[in-house]
Amino acid sequence: MLIVEDSPTAARLLVDGISRDQRLAVAGVALSAGEAVMLAEQLRPDVITVDLTLPDETGLDVILRVLRTSYVPIIVVSSQVNNGTMNPAFRALLAGAADIVPKPSGEPGAIRAFFDDLNERIAALAAAAAVPTHRPMKLPQPRNRAHSAATSVECVAVGASTGGPTALVEFLSGLGPDFPAPVIIVQHIASPFVEGLVRWLNQETPLSVKLAADGEMLVPARGYIAPAAADLLVKSGGRLSVKNAQPGRTHIAPSADALFESAAEVYKSRCAAVLLSGMGKDGAAGLLKVRAKGGKTFAQDEGSCTVFGMPGAAGRMGAVEAFADPRSIAVSLRKLVERPERMTE
Repeated sequence: MLIVEDSPTAARLLVDGISRDQRLAVAGVALSAGEAVMLAEQLRPDVITVDLTLPDETGLDVILRVLRTSYVPIIVVSSQVNNGTMNPAFRALLAGAADIVPKPSGEPGAIRAFFDDLNERIAALAAAAAVPTHRPMKLPQPRNRAHSAATSVECVAVGASTGGPTALVEFLSGLGPDFPAPVIIVQHIASPFVEGLVRWLNQETPLSVKLAADGEMLVPARGYIAPAAADLLVKSGGRLSVKNAQPGRTHIAPSADALFESAAEVYKSRCAAVLLSGMGKDGAAGLLKVRAKGGKTFAQDEGSCTVFGMPGAAGRMGAVEAFADPRSIAVSLRKLVERPERMTE
């Protein structure tokens, strides 16, 4: 892999922390944008980490120049975590970066946790053979009007991780501004970026998106993003519940499994669940429960995923009714929520 970092000290820290993982090897270090583009062409790394602050150009320029010639997964390692709509980290995602992680503080515990997380992301991206294509795939449609009415969707639950933010842009754009059901979203992302993600999705998609709050009532045509380090659940009566994760918890929070399972219990066959790009298997068991309750289940296809881990795990469990790219899934959901006009006898 290739490390792009303007600080020699930070670069050495990254080399040491990544190289300790026996699955990973650092092929080169670039301290400027020009050097980064040159080494990317020479070394053909499986993954690149990029700092957004460089002496000659920005990390965003590196991403654009590298991806202009060929696709390589790029992880932005940034201290720029402001929550404005023009956050450079989210602009990097739009430019084609696969993931963003915040730089750690200098505390040893924080540094260990940082590399535990970063190295898993690097390994997952290096193993992913798919290149994002977003080619549409035909999905099964309701057979007749009666079937369409019986399967009308009143709640959409979404889970995503690595590669999820850009997939969410595609998905929410496909739903449009007037989608007649609430959309509840678990996106695994570092806590400093959560509010920025909400602002970014509001800027880049037509659907109104907000950070979910405990006890609020779900309303149609709105997206709800799970807060950091807390599970987002659906309660009876269409209310949300936000439960902070307990210290020492090993399962990721927010959990797509927890969201899907709660939505399945409340909405049953009137629920739809969507699992987008991400590493690991969170959401697979929950998606299976949605399907067991008669709900509609979709997952992002391998050809459009940055990492096919979560959708692949769900597919192996038999939890996925249809695979497709995010925008095609959205189109299918729009057709499901179109209620037929009452027919006269």
